[in-house]
Amino acid sequence: MRRAAAGFTLIEMMVVIVLIGVMASMVHISQGDNTARLARQEADVLLNLMHGLREKAVLEGLEFGLRLEPEAYQLMAFTQEQWQPLQPAVQLPQGVQLALTLEGQHHPLNDSAQLPHVVWLSSDENTAFDLHFDSPPVRWRSIVSDGLNDARIDDNGSLP
Repeated sequence: MRRAAAGFTLIEMMVVIVLIGVMASMVHISQGDNTARLARQEADVLLNLMHGLREKAVLEGLEFGLRLEPEAYQLMAFTQEQWQPLQPAVQLPQGVQLALTLEGQHHPLNDSAQLPHVVWLSSDENTAFDLHFDSPPVRWRSIVSDGLNDARIDDNGSLP
């Protein structure tokens, strides 16, 4: 008489291992690096904020600014003959950094002055700039302005 085998066959074990591997890879893909998506979303949020600042500057006859740091930005207003922060600095998602170009030249963002780097005037003019959202060496998105028209997204300025 043959005894009933106790345990699993080799085929059953291999099927279970393959299923666990497939499930683990699906979880890894769904929880993967979101830096690109987060950088693009933050650029969209900041662009909408810039459009609002431009309109508010003209309608209220005020000057507004944007102070930049490598990993944060802060809104400012020119009141009582000096620049005042309107809110605490907004931190960028981890791994995303800002880079600013003014007049074709890279502009360092690590200065300690509490002054804005980009300004919107009540005369409907603003600083001409290129603001880049990077995770070096990758450039995810850029916001550009010629100083006269609305700022816009420019994805053609991406680094290789």
